Amino acid sequence: MPEIWRDDAPGERRAARVENGNIVEIHIQRDALWALGETGTGRIDRKTPSGAYVVTDDGQELLLRSKIGDPEGTRVTFEVTREAIAEPGRIKPTEIALRDSGVLPSSQKDALWDARLTAFAQPVISASIADGFDIALSGQSQLGSVIISFQRTKAGLVFDVDGIGSAFDINQVAATEVARLLRLYQVGAMVMIDFVSMEAKAQRTQIAEIFDTASRSDARPFERTAINGYGLMQVVRARPRPSVLDHLFGTRIAALSDETRAYWLLRAVAQSSGFGARTVTARPDVAALLESQKWAGWWTQAMRAAGADMLVVADEKTTGYGHVHVAQS
Repeated sequence: MPEIWRDDAPGERRAARVENGNIVEIHIQRDALWALGETGTGRIDRKTPSGAYVVTDDGQELLLRSKIGDPEGTRVTFEVTREAIAEPGRIKPTEIALRDSGVLPSSQKDALWDARLTAFAQPVISASIADGFDIALSGQSQLGSVIISFQRTKAGLVFDVDGIGSAFDINQVAATEVARLLRLYQVGAMVMIDFVSMEAKAQRTQIAEIFDTASRSDARPFERTAINGYGLMQVVRARPRPSVLDHLFGTRIAALSDETRAYWLLRAVAQSSGFGARTVTARPDVAALLESQKWAGWWTQAMRAAGADMLVVADEKTTGYGHVHVAQS
């Protein structure tokens, strides 16, 4: 029976669907972002030929992709239809639709997250999900002699398939593994898969069908092209939220974002044990983020969970995402 592992921490919520002891889906929601379905109010900052930009009460800029007759400066009520998504080198803004100001449902982050997990219709179990990040951080999955490498680009996620043996045998393994990774990390938008090229069209068709079969366990619909003579196949899915990869790397390609490092340090503080203050050592940009006014609430949550004060030390030479020292462990 499938299980849901839940792992909440200050500012960041994680959940994983587990089947037969294996993590098959990872879901992340970060409180700094407007969540899909969340409602709020703001003012029209500037209009465009096809819509407008709305600035929220907390200063974030959201995109309305529909024409509006109200003048700039008008206050409006909205609902989030697509979350902000970080891509290499840029952040695509949160998209919204206007709602009747007289009807403002109480769909805030806690309720939306609980509803997202309730959709699995299974019990929620507290556990660690960090193991599911290993392949994401390495950008590579290896099954025997078959190597599947992947990297984010502005255009989408690109997979490269390589290995030892016949092209058909290599591609059979890759087709199933790519489908698994797309579900695991909840990847949407455009995906390009560069299989090992095969001359026979019948073999290319068979590999595409293997991908289709492996994707049936993923409830999200998709469209794909055929595999061409060069081994390329394109897959497209809706993208209402960031993927796990988008969350982890932000606007970088293969390095953890400052936000991810900060969230992970707060999680480490909240889950630490022992006595005395927690000293958090981080790179200067991460340290500045942790000490910013925007993160003050999550800082307080982490200290409350640890039952201790927290001190942040900026160190340019810090490796990894940083570390937490407990005065008396």
